[in-house]
Amino acid sequence: MGQTGMEPWMVFALSSTFVTGSGQFMICNLWLAGVPAASIVASVAAISSRFALYSASIAPHLAGASKRQTLAVAATLTEEAYGISLAKLVEGEDWGPRESFVLNVILIATWGVSCTTGAIVGAVVDVPTAIASFVCTSLFICLLFSQRLSRGNVVAAVSGAVSVAVCKFLGLMNITVPASVVVGIAIALACDAVFDGRGARDAR
Repeated sequence: MGQTGMEPWMVFALSSTFVTGSGQFMICNLWLAGVPAASIVASVAAISSRFALYSASIAPHLAGASKRQTLAVAATLTEEAYGISLAKLVEGEDWGPRESFVLNVILIATWGVSCTTGAIVGAVVDVPTAIASFVCTSLFICLLFSQRLSRGNVVAAVSGAVSVAVCKFLGLMNITVPASVVVGIAIALACDAVFDGRGARDAR
């Protein structure tokens, strides 16, 4: 963020209001690469759509909370907070919307301070852009290997990688990221539907 020209206060403002870290990495990397703003918005929206699933899965456990409480939790939900809160809610611990919201705020504040510190230090210590840019890639590699090895996940990863290569070969740089996301998910869902349907027919 510092290398894109943001001042420390801008870094803190973005980090404290935009709750997906991978989206922040993507914004900066695409901006530095000269990608048009519309493509950046589409790419970040695509990878951030998973938060709708997070909110949907945690909503049944907050059924007894007020609309104000559920809105506060949903508006500040981060991936790390989601994992902690969902685990505690499922296990039946003494955990509710208030605890979830406080956890969200603490994590967002910590993230904002950390990013701001990084921007200040980065202005003094020269960190090559290529190394910094690989942080987002390495993050998704870690997430990929932490997933359950299933046919759908393998198909999504392979088809997404192939679509990136095809887009780059055709010179379609502006749509590479959103196209690979859509292609990977669509092919994986179609593959699962075909094989699940075949399994059901075989069982009959």
